[in-house]
Amino acid sequence: MHRPRLTVTALATTALLLAACGSDETGGSTGGDTDVPLVVATTSIWADVTSNVACEGLARVETVIPRGADPHSFEPSLRDRATLDGADLVIANGLDLEESLADTVDAVESDGVPVVRIGEDLDPLPLDDSAHDTDTDHDHGGDDPHVWWDPARVAVAVPIIADALVDVGLDRERVDACAERYIDDLAALDDDVAAIVATLPADERILVTNHDSLGYFADRYGFEVIGTVIPSSSSLAAPSASELDDLAEAIRASGVPAIFADAQSSSTDADALASRLGDVEVVSVLTGTLDDADTDAGTYVGWLRSNATTIVDALGGGS
Repeated sequence: MHRPRLTVTALATTALLLAACGSDETGGSTGGDTDVPLVVATTSIWADVTSNVACEGLARVETVIPRGADPHSFEPSLRDRATLDGADLVIANGLDLEESLADTVDAVESDGVPVVRIGEDLDPLPLDDSAHDTDTDHDHGGDDPHVWWDPARVAVAVPIIADALVDVGLDRERVDACAERYIDDLAALDDDVAAIVATLPADERILVTNHDSLGYFADRYGFEVIGTVIPSSSSLAAPSASELDDLAEAIRASGVPAIFADAQSSSTDADALASRLGDVEVVSVLTGTLDDADTDAGTYVGWLRSNATTIVDALGGGS
């Protein structure tokens, strides 16, 4: 499988890299300096990425959807609306990921707050219409919103975020230096994940998930997704009995030993299916949120590396 190395040509300068570039420990806020622009990201993953682009506290970066919460189902409070209203810039995933937050983001944009919907510019993968034609209540416009599972796409997002930060007042040279360093980090991450995956034979790279969330990971690293418990890219949809019967047969035929379920949402249906099959394990992964700041998966780089290890180990790979 051809895997091009991460490169980005959109950065405007090749300024001297700043030694202190990097995200803060929270991955959601760079501190309380009110003299710098406030950037609000919808998810902890995009907050961490943005913090790396705005390193050295060039902006305050906050998160609306807290760590551990499901971005599909998160309901904003009045305080969340006020935070978004007070932002100089909002970084959203888009592609209908933030289903219950979308109206609020649209409203603050109408009131004049700049909003960047990152996913729309990252060559999103189309969903398989045949697998999602029952998902009428959670239509994602035909594109998979889970773009952050591919670090190459996250690298493409970096200059987009950098340009948006400059537009709200950050210094171009300093932002570009931080962005270049983070792109290097993402390239190293991509190599690390490829090495982790390489321990798993190609014919064992088979995924079954709780909902359709690992398509970009599969596309980047040569996996096949043979089915999902919830046949939707939204965790809010529900499976039918016939769909579960079909998935059970596919799992038996492939011999796949694990179903990967979202740690931030219910795994009841996945657990029931695994119990029915008898020799399949339900493995929890954080699909749409970072872990606590003091854990291995507390940053985006650590999160993807940790999840890749979990997935490969569960399928029988590993060193």
